[in-house]
Amino acid sequence: MIYEPSPFCYTKKKKRADQMDRAFIIGDIHGNYDELLQLLTHWDPATETLIFLGDYIDRGPDSLQVVRHVMQLVEEGAIALKGNHEEMMMEWTRGEHEARYLRNGGEETLQSFMTASSGANDLSFAEFRSVLLTEFSEEVTFLSERPLYYEWNQFLFVHAGVDLSKENWRDGTDEDFLWIREPFHTGSNQTGKKIVFGHTPVKILNRDKSFNPWFSECGTKIGIDGGLVFGGQLNGLKVAADGRTDWVKVESIS
Repeated sequence: MIYEPSPFCYTKKKKRADQMDRAFIIGDIHGNYDELLQLLTHWDPATETLIFLGDYIDRGPDSLQVVRHVMQLVEEGAIALKGNHEEMMMEWTRGEHEARYLRNGGEETLQSFMTASSGANDLSFAEFRSVLLTEFSEEVTFLSERPLYYEWNQFLFVHAGVDLSKENWRDGTDEDFLWIREPFHTGSNQTGKKIVFGHTPVKILNRDKSFNPWFSECGTKIGIDGGLVFGGQLNGLKVAADGRTDWVKVESIS
């Protein structure tokens, strides 16, 4: 793999994620590289832990660029969780649920990899699978190994949510962390954590149908998937260790 440095490099030595008292959380990016770079201008690497909630790929035009940039940021201390779209791609690499992946934005992701490939001349997606696993093994491994959740101070960060019916939410399944919607959104949160999640476009949750972050009435759940690929925006949430929150947004650049 030929690695080309990103135009945005964050090389200043920082504290470890668990040593910072502020965090900057980014929701579902879905292959929108330009919007990601714009949102990152609101992040202070010296004082804020950077946390991604997953769904780096699919639907948008630049999934490979997004993945490589997130990989670079993780090397420098960022936290990057797995989303259901990363899981669907991993299933596709194993020959599982292929049609489901392609119709949920996988075609755009594979095309972004094929465009950068030296060996994808006129290959079908199925034929490209072996090339992907060889030529882009670092990217595939990175996506497959993302953690499912991250705990920081009083906050819990996860792609989709948790099973609130379990005595210990950590006993939930991978499917819960990656795919759950209801009954998580309306369930009683007794975890002792403020849960920040993506996955469900907040337009579905907000009474005003806006794409702005959703704050539950109980104050213990925050949804930040701005539905950028559905005409919305890319949201960034700023949180402090004492529970204070603020947010910024980037609308579609294209």
